[in-house]
Amino acid sequence: MKKTLIIILSLYISFSFSQEIIDGIAAIVGENIILKSDVDQFARMNASQLGIDPSRDPGSYQRLINQALQSLIDENILLEQAKIETIDVKDREVETMLEQQIENILFQAGSKENAEKILGSPLNKVRRDYRPIIKNRLIVEKLRNDKFSQITITRREVDEFYTVYRDSLPKIPSSVDFSQILFKIKAGQKEEKNAKFLADSLYQAIQSGIDFAELAGQYSDDPASAAYGGDLGFISRGGFIKEFEEVAFSLTINEISNVVKTDFGYHIIQLLDRKGENINVRHILIKPETSDNNLNDLISKIDSVRNLLITNQIPFDSAAVLFSDDPDVKSNNGRIHRISKSQIQQPEFLTVLDTIKIGDVSQVFTTNMGYHILKLNTIYDDSWAVIEKWALEYKKSLLYDEWITKLRSKFNIEMLIGE
Repeated sequence: MKKTLIIILSLYISFSFSQEIIDGIAAIVGENIILKSDVDQFARMNASQLGIDPSRDPGSYQRLINQALQSLIDENILLEQAKIETIDVKDREVETMLEQQIENILFQAGSKENAEKILGSPLNKVRRDYRPIIKNRLIVEKLRNDKFSQITITRREVDEFYTVYRDSLPKIPSSVDFSQILFKIKAGQKEEKNAKFLADSLYQAIQSGIDFAELAGQYSDDPASAAYGGDLGFISRGGFIKEFEEVAFSLTINEISNVVKTDFGYHIIQLLDRKGENINVRHILIKPETSDNNLNDLISKIDSVRNLLITNQIPFDSAAVLFSDDPDVKSNNGRIHRISKSQIQQPEFLTVLDTIKIGDVSQVFTTNMGYHILKLNTIYDDSWAVIEKWALEYKKSLLYDEWITKLRSKFNIEMLIGE
C-alpha cells in the first residue's frame, strides 16, 4: 500500500490540494501562479520517497521546500518560453499519456473503487483535473528535447569528465551473453487428473449457487487474488497468458467460463466489468500438485541432459529447444544476448555466472522458477559506453542550467515566500 500511495501522490500532487487556496501564492512567473499548497505537496512527495520526516528533520524538509519551489518556477519559465517558440502538443498525445497514468493507478490500486478511495475523487474528475498538467509536462519535455537532443560529446570531453569524477562514479557492471535451459517440476497424469476433477467440482458448485468469492478464498492456488475473492482487478490485453486472455475477453459481464487449462493450471474465470480494452476479472486457480516421483524423474532427466552437454554430444542451443520449459525458447533458442548484470533480477544467476568461465556449462542450480543449467558465451566490458553516456548527460545538465539561468532573466519572477 505504501508503494501505491507514492505512485498515486506522484500523479495527483499537482492538483490534489491546489483547489483549496488556504495559504496563498508562493510565486508568480509571468502570468502563471504557483500556490504554496503546490510547493508543499511537491516537497511532501519527495520527503516520502527520501524517507524524511518533516517533524523530526525540519532543516532537511525546508531544503526540499526550497527545491520544490525552484523546480516549479523552472517549469513555469519553460512554459512561458514554449509560448514564445509556439511549442505545442497534440490532444492525442495528451490523451495517450493521461490514459497511461490512469491505467497505472488502477493497476496499483487493484480496482476503480480502491483508486477513487485513495485519491478521494472520481476518476472522471481526476482525468479532467490532470489533463492540463499532463499537457504542460509534455510541452516542457518537447521544448527541452528540441533544445538538447542534438548535443554530442567528444572523446576528450569524456576523458576530462572521467578524470574529474572517477572517484565518485559507481562501479560499472559488465554485460554478459549467456544461454539457459529451464526445467520445471511438472505434475504427472495422476496429479493432472486430480486437479482437473477439483476444478470441475468447483465449477459445478458455482453453477449450483455457491458464492464464487467464497470458493476462491478457500480453494484457489493464487494467494494474491484468493484473499480478495479471486479478484485480479482491471487488466489490459497482454497482461496475462494467451489462453487465459482469449477466454476472459470473450466473456460477457458476470458470465463464468468453463474450466480453462493454462501452463499455471486450471482456471474458472468470471468477467466483472469492462472499460474499453480493459477488463476486471476474478478467477479460481487449481494447480496440479507435484509428487516426489515427479521430482525424481525430473532430476534424472536434468542429469542426462547435462551429461550430453559437457560431453559435447549436443549443442547447447539444440538442447534448449528440445528440453527447456522457458516459454521464449522457440524465439531465442535459450540465448540471452548482451544483458547488463545490473538488469539480471535473479541473484542465483549472478552467482553462477560469476563462477564459470566463457564456454563453460554450469552445475544445476535452482530458483523459484525451477532448475537451471547455464552456459556463459561472452563477457562485454561496458565501461566506456556507460561513462560516455554519463558524461553526455552531465554536459546536457550544465547546458540546461546555463539556459534556464538566461531564461530566468527574461521573465518577471515574483517570489512571495522566502527561500
